[in-house]
Amino acid sequence: MDNQAQGAGGEDPSKNYRRKANEDEIKNKPKLRDRITSFRKSGAKREKPVIQHPIDSQPTGSELPLVQPFFDERSMNLSEKEIVDLFEKMMEDMNLNEERKAPLREKELSTKHEMVVQYISATAKSITGSKVTGGLRNTKHECTLSSQEYVHELRSGITDEKLLNCLESLRVSLTSNPVSWVNNFGHEGLGLLLDILERLLDKKQQEPIDKRNQHKLIQCLKAFMNNKYGLQRILGDERSLQLLARAIDPKQTNMMTEIVKILSAICIVGEENILEKILAAMTIAAEHNNKERFSPIVEGLENHEAPQLQGACMQLINALVTSPDDLDFRIHLRNEFLRCGLKKILPELQETEELDIQLKVFNEHKDDDLIELSHRLDDIRTEMEYPFLIIPDIFFVYW
Repeated sequence: MDNQAQGAGGEDPSKNYRRKANEDEIKNKPKLRDRITSFRKSGAKREKPVIQHPIDSQPTGSELPLVQPFFDERSMNLSEKEIVDLFEKMMEDMNLNEERKAPLREKELSTKHEMVVQYISATAKSITGSKVTGGLRNTKHECTLSSQEYVHELRSGITDEKLLNCLESLRVSLTSNPVSWVNNFGHEGLGLLLDILERLLDKKQQEPIDKRNQHKLIQCLKAFMNNKYGLQRILGDERSLQLLARAIDPKQTNMMTEIVKILSAICIVGEENILEKILAAMTIAAEHNNKERFSPIVEGLENHEAPQLQGACMQLINALVTSPDDLDFRIHLRNEFLRCGLKKILPELQETEELDIQLKVFNEHKDDDLIELSHRLDDIRTEMEYPFLIIPDIFFVYW
């Protein structure tokens, strides 16, 4: 009688309760995902995130940092509004987040004016390659290299040790110079880095110097994308993700650690369709290397002598598996990792500081998805008014 009454017009209260609880779990899921970005336990010092700023969906020309003009007398006669505006642009060009901008905004106007004048002068010199005390120097010319000089060097076709030295110098410049410098290095510079990386990956005979240059290129790409402008450039070039995926090599533990961290960061802070782009890049790389697309990640997780690589691989697994809103897609991705060997090695993993949080996140999300799946099956059983006998088989396949 109760079942008939429910079918006639009312709904099962327990069904509504389960559905509401399930919706609450889904709403709270991003809070759990925030933990993916840390390798350490709560209370301990955490690594700085790779990306400091969120991504805007469509960058406009006014949002991109522009090269500041040379210091001149006009800089000494700025109005209050001009000083404040230039001060904000200066902080944006320095790639500061809101937390670091706040105390600077409290400074007196005269201090802001002085900082703006000094920054305009220093930025103009760094971009044009003028001699700057303490700056990065070229051993031949004893001057700071400008962004366009790096473009010229990369375009000249240098190889081996000369390329390695150039890339190391470029990495430091991309890390230490303002966003306007990265902007000036720009699309052409990024294209040259990707061209060189592709050429090295295509070489059939990989010499040790080739592997070292590949690692330096990855470090340059990481430094290039560590701001909003650079990240947008990286995501705007379809080769970027494909070459990063191709460069994943479990035998090169340090380089692979940096690559999977980059992919994790992009997956977490990227645009809405970034997951599809990353999966497509990994699929193309797998076809090129004739492997399962997730097998290099699982292979890196098996390397017990490289705990940082293990933590980074588990972080990427969590970033990929927890990104989809669709339950079926999450289960599909998780099962694909399990079929690639993850199911076998999970019990054998030693919980280190790097792995502890990532393993907890993986297991918690797996359990949450099992609960959501069971609620879905309970709803189907209630609607059909007889037990759903295939439940044990589904749970067996899932885990």
